Amino acid sequence: MAPESPPTAVRDNDLVSRIAYRNRYFDNPEEFFDRILAKTVVPYQVEVQPGRLRGRALCWMECPYCYGGSSENTGERLTPERYVDVLRQTAAGPHGGVHKIIFAGYATDPLNYEHIDDLVATSLAGNQIVGFHTKLLRVSDRFISLLASPTVPESSYVTVSVDAGSAESYNKVHNIDSTKDIYSRILENLRRLAASRRASNARFDVTANYLVTRVNATPQLVEKAIRDITDAGAQVVRFSFPQLPRGMDAEGDSIIPTRAEVQQYYATLKPVIDAHQGGSTKVMILDVEGDLHIEERRTLPCFARYLYPTIAYDGFLSNCSQSAAPHFRGMALGNLATRDFWDAFYDYDTAHFGAFLERQHAKMNASDCRCDRKEHTVNLQLRDAAKRRFAI
Repeated sequence: MAPESPPTAVRDNDLVSRIAYRNRYFDNPEEFFDRILAKTVVPYQVEVQPGRLRGRALCWMECPYCYGGSSENTGERLTPERYVDVLRQTAAGPHGGVHKIIFAGYATDPLNYEHIDDLVATSLAGNQIVGFHTKLLRVSDRFISLLASPTVPESSYVTVSVDAGSAESYNKVHNIDSTKDIYSRILENLRRLAASRRASNARFDVTANYLVTRVNATPQLVEKAIRDITDAGAQVVRFSFPQLPRGMDAEGDSIIPTRAEVQQYYATLKPVIDAHQGGSTKVMILDVEGDLHIEERRTLPCFARYLYPTIAYDGFLSNCSQSAAPHFRGMALGNLATRDFWDAFYDYDTAHFGAFLERQHAKMNASDCRCDRKEHTVNLQLRDAAKRRFAI
């Protein structure tokens, strides 16, 4: 029998904390460092970014804010059988298994992978929490059935990138040269997921993201998006702003807003979003860079690989979700086609750990990796203690 779910209010508060980057991934920095040096640290989560086996392009969209827009398709992939084997390894490590697997994509979408349902089934069989970051263009009946199982662990979720309030704005935001109504398809798939969740009293959460850009920042579009996404059944709608992706040094003619525009859009849209507070769907707008005073492209020293390493579409175990592509190969932990997960994960120098971190930082600077918000947040929490401990 599945354990009883906590009260709805408790679950909702936990969900909002996770979405608003308020989760803490460690209790005490010094104890966390001790586990790293003893090689007993276990990742908080592992992200999996499977790339499609067929097709020349990694993704048929060319979103101008995509982290992976500068990626290339080398054709390197893990076999479906090896993927399953590696996921089974993550669930049973020498010092405990990984409790959470996140399926996402760097210039890819996890639900476009031909064998995604098999990977999900493998993680659920290992009693792992599962999360998904997806545009939800494709969603199979088996996928929905897997998530609707009463044994799906608490805190599992699907986060849908919507980023629009109409068919026209959806195509503009995603640089799609078409008049097709993809927006309605996304909402219908979201509705299917949410309906399945309600009908089965399932334990997974359904949320939506809206990245505010120069082409979708009007109060009218935001208002319509909130109503559409709420009607489709999402529990939370988060509005935030895109980060400048690798390969881009200034906003220029991009749809990515400047810092001044972010402040302007935030001030204009917050009253619209606040007007929807108190309903069954939680609605929020975040300016993480402004709140945390983040100006750097990366926050160093970096501890992402010990908390959330990522299996990249090319089959390499990567430092983090933002470096999961071939042009970050110098930072990679190992090729999972030939190395097992824990062997690659624990392959680092502890005798001269400060020097090891410095070498990794040089690689990060050279490859122009850029922290995402959760990486900035956790590295900021650890920065001062790490500099004292490792004299860097």
